[in-house]
Amino acid sequence: MTKQYKLLSGSGELFLSDKPGVLGGNSKAKIYGKLDCSAANRALAKGYASHRVFFVSESDAINAGYRPCGSCMCEQYNEWKKHSNA
Repeated sequence: MTKQYKLLSGSGELFLSDKPGVLGGNSKAKIYGKLDCSAANRALAKGYASHRVFFVSESDAINAGYRPCGSCMCEQYNEWKKHSNA
């Protein structure tokens, strides 16, 4: 039996995939980043796992309304910051 991974699509819908996500996200904070992000890994120890989602691509994360992580995706974050009202 093939392992199934629960991923979030660009439209914000959860779906099952045979392939794991390449990016992780926090559904509460609407932030996405690399799976090895040190900030996300620290947050996992504080209970963040219940808010964790995964994405197939960066475009899915963006289309779902998530912003890049300022820790592990500095270039993308700085670009997002320039164009946001945040």
